[in-house]
Amino acid sequence: MKDTPEAASWGLLAGAGAGAFLLLGLIYPILGPALPALSAGFGLSATSAALLLSLNSAGAFAGVLAAGLLSGRWPPRARALCALVLIAAACLGLAFAPSFALAGVASLLLGLGFGLLDLTINVWLATSFGARSASVLNLLSAAFGVGAVLAPLAVGMAGGSIRLPLLGCAALAALLLPVLFAMRAPAPEDSAAMAGPARAGSGPSIGLTGGFALLFLTYVGVEGGIGAWEVTHLQQALGIGTAGAAKLASLFWVSFTLGRLLSGLLALRVEPAPLVIGSLALAAASIALATLPAAAVAGYTLAGLFLAPVFTTGLVWMSRTQPSSGVTTLVFASAFLGPVLFSPVLGALTDRHGPPAIPLTLLGIACVCTAVALGLRRALDRRARA
Repeated sequence: MKDTPEAASWGLLAGAGAGAFLLLGLIYPILGPALPALSAGFGLSATSAALLLSLNSAGAFAGVLAAGLLSGRWPPRARALCALVLIAAACLGLAFAPSFALAGVASLLLGLGFGLLDLTINVWLATSFGARSASVLNLLSAAFGVGAVLAPLAVGMAGGSIRLPLLGCAALAALLLPVLFAMRAPAPEDSAAMAGPARAGSGPSIGLTGGFALLFLTYVGVEGGIGAWEVTHLQQALGIGTAGAAKLASLFWVSFTLGRLLSGLLALRVEPAPLVIGSLALAAASIALATLPAAAVAGYTLAGLFLAPVFTTGLVWMSRTQPSSGVTTLVFASAFLGPVLFSPVLGALTDRHGPPAIPLTLLGIACVCTAVALGLRRALDRRARA
């Protein structure tokens, strides 16, 4: 039986989707604020403790690949259940790890569960609501932004300790299990079943696949770059401490969450391609504003608002024009490589030119991302006319 709202029930599918996005949002930024406490707890330098972030990213990359490989064998419900069990176990392991080595293993497994759940839930929702998929996906994924705001606050309230926040994540993962068990087991996904009717001339193309991979890679490079480097830039631009800069930086995720809610309504009236392109152009303009010290906070906050629709709406756009589970896996995997590729560039330029290089570098990446989106639309229009 097809994995549609009619078969699995609107309420359960929407509830599972919102809960999964909240969990993903909590996990996504949780390690960064806890690095000082982890360093002290294991007697490590900050650089050594940062290895946990690398292991987490590597696990997420592997999780995306695993989700793609399993898509033809396991239905999305089974993959989501597996991911939730992995996440719960990894959170418990990381919370009580007695050594850095075991913490590293737990961080890797946490990333594995994150990647597996991220791809599974995004594609499941993007291919289940027909013409409304972009709207539904944007609305439900607003929960990701809520989690991303709450996670650093939870770590701060716990005095920098990651244990209680991780136990909360494990509890949320456990609560989602019965929701998924209550759904009727669907048949394995048909890799060609996508959100809405395929357009004329649609089908996998190497060039278009590469274009979408570059689009998502550069997008996540911008989003992740702001999340990782905004505090550093605001400290220098405004002459304030880390705590004050972190509070101001949280406005990015607040506006990101608001943007997801608003884009859910916009997606009902605007086609995916123009919504993605317009959002990226406005986000680039906002980042340009952030290069001015007096307007940095406003620029980053506006960037969060305009970046919000890009990932989810871009996924629906891709699913309608590139109907292949292999394409989706490749694009998601490339997205996780964005921070891996661009973080060293941002770090090197910041070391050489100081924090003002941060928004300039992010602006360059955002402009490339916008240009890629424009190129994709033109290529797809040409193919449709052929």
